Amino acid sequence: MRTRTTITTLAAAALLALTGCAAEDTDPGTKSPDTSQTDDSPAADTDTGADADAETATLPDMSGKGLQAAQDEAQGAGFFLLTSEDATGAGRMQAFDRNWKVCSQTPEAGKHPVETKVEFSTVKIDEEC
Repeated sequence: MRTRTTITTLAAAALLALTGCAAEDTDPGTKSPDTSQTDDSPAADTDTGADADAETATLPDMSGKGLQAAQDEAQGAGFFLLTSEDATGAGRMQAFDRNWKVCSQTPEAGKHPVETKVEFSTVKIDEEC
């Protein structure tokens, strides 16, 4: 009976953690910062194609930061297509983002379209990159 209670408690905690993440990401009251380009030149009014109209933002360097903090910062900068992978090649899943740190990211820090997928290569907090 104790095992069943433990499993039920763990399942409820996991569901609560996942629900908390989804609520944070989909909260309509939360606005991301305005990262659109502002250009007062006459050329800004002309339609020169999809690349010219792409909204861009500056992606910070997340190397060495905790995975959860890196994800939060990337979202705050306007990037929402985020993935992560185990940098050791062992294929471990990052079930609890706070237990992982970023070794590298793709793309590198700098200006990118906000639709760019950002991938973090990570290791456990107590491991070396």
